[in-house]
Amino acid sequence: MIGAPLYNFTVSSQLKAWIDRILIAGKTFRYGETGPVGLAGDKRVIVALSRGGLYSEGGPTRGHEHAETYLKTVLGFIGITPEFVIAEGLLLGDEQRAAAVAQAQRSITALASSQG
Repeated sequence: MIGAPLYNFTVSSQLKAWIDRILIAGKTFRYGETGPVGLAGDKRVIVALSRGGLYSEGGPTRGHEHAETYLKTVLGFIGITPEFVIAEGLLLGDEQRAAAVAQAQRSITALASSQG
């Protein structure tokens, strides 16, 4: 489980530093004849991502969101396809915050039931 609030359109410096420590050639990835090969694909990673604004697919500020896309890229580089629980719009008022938390709860329930 990774907790990742959106900070200034991307991940926090602490999470970035941790990522820099786990992307290790020969341990979590290697370079093959056709490019990088992830070596950590046997891990299940769930990312709990929170965002104060609205950055969903198709929204006007989607292009400003660089946490979800970054985490998909770096985790994919080491062979992991992350699953996301996203709560967004948390700073847009009580009604939006409640809706975001309810949606995140539904996502958690769905992920728990898919655990097998």
